[in-house]
Amino acid sequence: MKKKALSLAMALVMAFTATVVPFFAFAKSTTPVWDKYSKSGAHKVSSFTFTVEDNDFTYKVWYPSDIAKLSARPVILYCNGTGSNYEKTPETEVYLKKASSYGFICVTNTDQNTGTGASMDAGMTALIGFNSDKNHRLYKKVNIDKVGLAGHSQGATCSLNMASKGNYANLKHYKAIYACSLPTPELAASPLQNCPYDASLVSLPTLILAGTGATDNAFICPLETSILPAKSKIKNDVFVARKKGVEHADSIYQTHPYMIAWFDYKLQGNTAAGKAFVGKSPELKTNTEWQDFKRKIYLKNTKLSKVTPGKKSFKAVWTKTGGVTGYQVQYSTSKKFTKKTTKAVLVAKSATTSKTVKKLKAKKVYYVRVRTYRTLGGVKYYGKWTAAKKVKTK
Repeated sequence: MKKKALSLAMALVMAFTATVVPFFAFAKSTTPVWDKYSKSGAHKVSSFTFTVEDNDFTYKVWYPSDIAKLSARPVILYCNGTGSNYEKTPETEVYLKKASSYGFICVTNTDQNTGTGASMDAGMTALIGFNSDKNHRLYKKVNIDKVGLAGHSQGATCSLNMASKGNYANLKHYKAIYACSLPTPELAASPLQNCPYDASLVSLPTLILAGTGATDNAFICPLETSILPAKSKIKNDVFVARKKGVEHADSIYQTHPYMIAWFDYKLQGNTAAGKAFVGKSPELKTNTEWQDFKRKIYLKNTKLSKVTPGKKSFKAVWTKTGGVTGYQVQYSTSKKFTKKTTKAVLVAKSATTSKTVKKLKAKKVYYVRVRTYRTLGGVKYYGKWTAAKKVKTK
């Protein structure tokens, strides 16, 4: 009888354990984007090297092994930090190979002073050539219009210089930037690096990440003198954050999962990856291993051309603005646009440049203004209001 009781007790314990363990195993992660891109993707990866006539560097390319079955692949051009390359710092191959497993063609070289961008831009020119060469393995497999620029330290400077207006003809192919531990403008221009940059010449969406360790925080990439000034000057969306306790030398390896997620979002349209950066509560903001998350959603403004009266109506006309979701038209019987006297309508197409508002009071004065808006991650971001125009209905 005692043996039967003991067996029953053991069975109950085992049954309880069997039900409890899966509950914890399937608990939702609070950092699903980080978790995903910390691991390799679905593609096996192959590689090859090449050289160009313009310099003495060797270039290495990683690409999905099944590329023959795939559509043209987006590209990540990776710029080395000072004194490093894939031969001297093997971890470079780790994260570029991992990125390729998510469907990217990744390219870097042996240049240990990439800051001006010249050697990596030459690599892009070579890729364009491979894409049109019937005898090359990458023939028609390079999506030359979806290219991301990435780099660490001086390599981050490289990525901004490659993306700066007036520097390189290949600028038209570049679509997004990942700048890790971006040096201050003073350090970049100093004899230590000799590769000055001007963030105000950059107009691509940019992710800037760094560490809070002393080497980044106090010297190479301080928040106040490097990251925030670049965020302010770049003429596009900018997202920034710092990983706690990470030193400069380790920052690229310690942040690369978000680099891959960033390019998967910006170059391949993966909205799940985009949840790390956009939405009401982006993962990069809530991840407890990170701090100082900030973002700038860049919006071009429109101009209100004219407002013409109609019978109990008016028609507002404005200039077409690129890169926006649509427009908001606001009208009020008060020039101060007080809450009780003001109404608004959304125009949900960026190509639409006019709106007729009806069912108004006859022979009444209205004040009208317009602003642009963008929707990212389910959140609307608004531009600045135009100057208001006065109209009197018929």
